[in-house]
Amino acid sequence: MHELLAVAGLAAAAVCLAGHLPGPARGWGPHAVAMAVMAMMVIPGGRSREALLIGAAAVASACVWRVCAGCPGRGRSAETADLAAMALLTAATEPMGTAMEHHSAGAGTGGLALFVVACWAVTRAGGIMVAQLRGADGAVARQQDAGALVMVATMTVMAF
Repeated sequence: MHELLAVAGLAAAAVCLAGHLPGPARGWGPHAVAMAVMAMMVIPGGRSREALLIGAAAVASACVWRVCAGCPGRGRSAETADLAAMALLTAATEPMGTAMEHHSAGAGTGGLALFVVACWAVTRAGGIMVAQLRGADGAVARQQDAGALVMVATMTVMAF
């Protein structure tokens, strides 16, 4: 099941990346890193504890890159929230092959995943509302919003 979720997350990362191509590397570079981490999760053996921590660090670095070198505007805040959520969810993901204890909602990594998703949803909803008030959203922005939603949803389920 996790393999299918990783493939769905990889497809969503590709949608987010496609919204920035062609363009300068400062726009699509962080998304390429996120897509590479999602691709790592699809590869057998790519969900070891070490690989997940390296992936989380890579996405966190991409998040900082997006904040420092990204294009200004709506995309910076929305995509920074996406990358930060992905970094935290990657760190919370259970490695493949580990014995998973059953936790109630709110305990263990599942609780962290739910907290991250709640914060991400509030941040993204606020960003979308502000963009609509400014009249600045378009078809590409909605496509990237859908890609981000699928990516975060699949990674949240993978954390359980």
